[in-house]
Amino acid sequence: MKRAILATVVKVERKSFDSVVVGLESDALEKGTEVLSTGLDCEQSRKSTTLGLEVTCGGDPRAESGDTVPVVITSEQGDSLHRS
Repeated sequence: MKRAILATVVKVERKSFDSVVVGLESDALEKGTEVLSTGLDCEQSRKSTTLGLEVTCGGDPRAESGDTVPVVITSEQGDSLHRS
């Protein structure tokens, strides 16, 4: 099941002149979820971490620590409220 969540930017770290790593955290970014996309500009790659998600952006992601960013995820487990 696909759904949109909000994640909080916890770090913005420049790796090179054209690469920035953005750390995102959210309780919804748990094991068993797959990230389909984020609302960060210039997104190039994503990887899960123990605390959330690291997104590498090729340019200015237009995000600062404390910002909230939309993230589209899909979960392996369906929503039990909508099952019959």
